[in-house]
Amino acid sequence: MGSSVLMPLYVQSVMGYSAVISGLVTLPGSLATTLVSPFAGRIYDKMGIKRLFVIGSAIMLFSNIGMYFLTMSTPLWTAAVLNVIRNVSIGSLMMPLLTWGTSSIQIKKVADASSLLTSFRTIAGSIGSAVFVGIMTAVSEGSAAAYGEGALMHGMNIAFLCMAAGSVILLLISVFGVRKE
Repeated sequence: MGSSVLMPLYVQSVMGYSAVISGLVTLPGSLATTLVSPFAGRIYDKMGIKRLFVIGSAIMLFSNIGMYFLTMSTPLWTAAVLNVIRNVSIGSLMMPLLTWGTSSIQIKKVADASSLLTSFRTIAGSIGSAVFVGIMTAVSEGSAAAYGEGALMHGMNIAFLCMAAGSVILLLISVFGVRKE
């Protein structure tokens, strides 16, 4: 979820575009999430959580690695496409994981479990955003002498590399920590 904060920072602070352009760059990703989310439940019903989780995690890893390789000369549309890919993975994971997470809960406690998981997701998203912006800031400040004007881009790349590391952990959990049923 930290990418939802980093993308506008990348477009505005690193690349120097306006807030309007930043919104236009992030809009396709948001639309992708909106379009994928309703179908994610059907995919979950057909494929099961294991395959969906593995595929979604792998797609997220791919997009984070792609964002790591962005430079100041990379066209803005490339970042927008990678953001769409990331948002497709998020859209395909969020609701199925919530459904799967509450599937073993007693019927009378499903509403409580759903509320709790939604609260944890919101809190984790806030913490993740703060951590990744903190990483970006610390790295860019620490590398200002070596990277000059590209220090903020370097900080952004390292933040996305850290997101990729988190995606590797997510992928490992999906492969080794989830039973097929």
